[in-house]
Amino acid sequence: MSSPKRLELMESLNREVRRFIAGALLFNLEVADEVGLNGTDMQCLNLLELQGQATPGEFARWALLTTGGATVVLDRLEEAGYLRRAPNPQDRRSSIVRPVPAKFRKLHALYRSRGQALARALSPYNERELRVILDFFHRANNRREETERAAVGAI
Repeated sequence: MSSPKRLELMESLNREVRRFIAGALLFNLEVADEVGLNGTDMQCLNLLELQGQATPGEFARWALLTTGGATVVLDRLEEAGYLRRAPNPQDRRSSIVRPVPAKFRKLHALYRSRGQALARALSPYNERELRVILDFFHRANNRREETERAAVGAI
């Protein structure tokens, strides 16, 4: 059974994580607006850059979009020059989408200030504490991905 102090700490952590996510999303919307994208397209672009490449089906699963919705997003991002489609060597009916590195230079410059602020916020922590923080984010991201896979499997 959890102690009252632990429950209070968990509630405080939950609030701070929610504030962090809200701040990150709002900043992301500002950047999206500055480069002429909508928020969904910007988040999808971020996912694609993190993954490196994907088939449209994989992209749809990561972004929690229908295949039709993913096609619309990919079309907009390709038209804006942020990605390229290439034939999928494993399946001639499919394609591989990849980010265009040159287009990301401006995005990286816009995000640099946020990265510097995060580095300053993490600077007081020693390596052991940083590993704990990293472990938290790793576990949280894996839980989200497991939940997404279960939801897709249930459909």
